Amino acid sequence: MKKDPDSVEVLSSKKIFDGKILNLRLDTIKTKDGKLARQEVVEHRSAVVVIPVDNNDNVILVKQYRHPIGLDLLEAPAGIIEDGEEPDAAAMRELREETGYASRNLRLLGGFWSSPGFTDEYLYGYLAKDLFDSQLSMDEDEEITLVRIPIQKVKKLIRVGEIQDAKTIAMLLLVMHVFT
Repeated sequence: MKKDPDSVEVLSSKKIFDGKILNLRLDTIKTKDGKLARQEVVEHRSAVVVIPVDNNDNVILVKQYRHPIGLDLLEAPAGIIEDGEEPDAAAMRELREETGYASRNLRLLGGFWSSPGFTDEYLYGYLAKDLFDSQLSMDEDEEITLVRIPIQKVKKLIRVGEIQDAKTIAMLLLVMHVFT
């Protein structure tokens, strides 16, 4: 993404934490109207999120425990783009690792910032159809259960709070309302 040439001026930037999946920095900025402010920024590599749809019009989601919130969530397969990896390749890898399927019809639908008030994470969103078996090993910290949901039940599951993950909701609604 191209930055706004009239955006704020960064006066200083200090790395506070350097981690495995994210970094934290503290920026001192001068706003467009000349005010000084401090901004905490979570640096996070770009990621992919995939909505797999099988030949019976079921969406395949993954159920997994998310420690920061202490809950199991229903989510679309997703993950970080590795160094040197293209988004399309990352989407196929994550699909294979988390669901055991690959796609003959993987389509980039667009992308979005996950939470631009505090992080620079950008997500590339995909639709995967024409699925076939193609298992890759999961990450060592993943314990995943596959859940097949008829696409016509997705809106209800979002409405009643069974699906609460923002990237999953965004992509499901994009698939159902923009690209159908």
